[in-house]
Amino acid sequence: MPRSVIELVAALVATAVAVAGIVEASGYRGASSYMPLAVTGIAAVLGLVWAGQSAFALARGAGGTMQFPAALVGRFIIIVAAAVAYVYGIAHIGYFTSTIIMVPVLSTAIGYRNFVVTVLATIGFCAVLYAVFRLLLSVPLPPEAILNLLGA
Repeated sequence: MPRSVIELVAALVATAVAVAGIVEASGYRGASSYMPLAVTGIAAVLGLVWAGQSAFALARGAGGTMQFPAALVGRFIIIVAAAVAYVYGIAHIGYFTSTIIMVPVLSTAIGYRNFVVTVLATIGFCAVLYAVFRLLLSVPLPPEAILNLLGA
């Protein structure tokens, strides 16, 4: 399949998701809408630029073809399944718990082999987020499986 066709479709899907984000964020009240509107607006513009570049490449006949080796398709399926499981986990066991489980599992599944660095980076990232939101900003965090076990 021509690479420019795949990129054009991906760009249009990304732009549609960004526009849906704009529609969603436009319903937020006051200043809480500024950041989501800015991020999704920039994403929509970048998606349109990408779609334009892909359309021009398609019109010129440039871009070559894309092949999908089985190993890459397998990794893609693993990443999509992990994303779905992560969202489900956040809703049911909490963000920090899901992150502490998902990042090492996913990085190992896609081939990263330095497990110690992965675990330390994940715990450090979660600790910084916890410190910023709970300790620095005093924002109450939703119930969390791992934080309940630690008594935090």
